[in-house]
Amino acid sequence: MKTAMVARKHYSIASSKKSVDTETDSYLAKGAPGKMVCHGCHAISTGRRWYQDEAVYATLLKAGTVKEIFCPACEKIRDGYPSGQVTLKGEFLAEHQDEILRIIANEEKRARERNPLHRIMGLREENGQLEVTTTDEKLAQRLGRELHKACGGTVAYGWSHDNKILRVQWER
Repeated sequence: MKTAMVARKHYSIASSKKSVDTETDSYLAKGAPGKMVCHGCHAISTGRRWYQDEAVYATLLKAGTVKEIFCPACEKIRDGYPSGQVTLKGEFLAEHQDEILRIIANEEKRARERNPLHRIMGLREENGQLEVTTTDEKLAQRLGRELHKACGGTVAYGWSHDNKILRVQWER
């Protein structure tokens, strides 16, 4: 007796995520002009990749062969142009605010280690809610995911139509 083979459909993890069009972000450099350093955060750019290394930063400045600019994250902070907004609310927030702020700080630290352009722009508390603005929509998504994983509650993601901002609502 023959056994029927059933074809299984495989799904890519990437296909289930919202793709972000980084090509249309006016703050990102469009070319590869060589090495650049940021005045604000001391990040270094080689082509289109930004990284953090204070020793290399000091060496490049002494050599005087690099272009000094403000990185896209510092420009967004200066202009007040967030790409992510995370709103936290609920009684749990008031009772565990220190723990939640630690989760947010740790997640930003992890994100900045991978890419120094992923930063928290500001924290604002108003009417029992905490609003966190970020320079990158992926950081806002990570904050929502980590808060949900660590504290439970409900989380909702609202991508803008043109991929310029992500609004995350977390409540418990």
